[in-house]
Amino acid sequence: MRWPLGGAWRAAVAALLVVAGVGALVVWGGDGGASGLGRDGGAGGGAVFRYVNSGWVSPLDWEEVGPFSRELRAFVIVSQGELEAFESGFVSKVSRGNAVSLGRIEFEGAVLLAAYYVWRPVRGDPLSVAAVRVGDGRAVVELELDLNPQGREYPYLFAPMVMVAVERGVFPAGVAVEFLFELDGEVADVVVATVD
Repeated sequence: MRWPLGGAWRAAVAALLVVAGVGALVVWGGDGGASGLGRDGGAGGGAVFRYVNSGWVSPLDWEEVGPFSRELRAFVIVSQGELEAFESGFVSKVSRGNAVSLGRIEFEGAVLLAAYYVWRPVRGDPLSVAAVRVGDGRAVVELELDLNPQGREYPYLFAPMVMVAVERGVFPAGVAVEFLFELDGEVADVVVATVD
């Protein structure tokens, strides 16, 4: 049997593919709210966190960074304004997950933790959050870097990025918290932030 190849048939197939793609993104990326935080951040009193976004970024100061740099840059995002500042800090960005969900983050219930690693490795989706531990005025964010990533190769001027959401209530309100971002067991960056 021959399938009709007319314009109406092509439009119907295209619409079906778009709906399936959007559905896959929603399943992967979630709705952006604090509800649905469901991943255990690790043993020993780890905080629950939820994957929000990942991908590759090229920061605005890319010309000032050597191509063989190995530098983690970490961020604690507690408001929509800080999220917009983070997002505007890149020349370009390739996202995985549901980028639309970033516009629906409910900051009264969630805090975003983000990091990117300049400039290695150059393929796959290698940077991930393994655990978040909170206590005694500090939070430890354990990051892992896959040294043998698989998948598509990217130019070295793209840095792997990851972002997760943590329930706001696990942090003491109005108190400066020291966020230690550990990469493969060693402190790679420290951010001090107050969660109001």
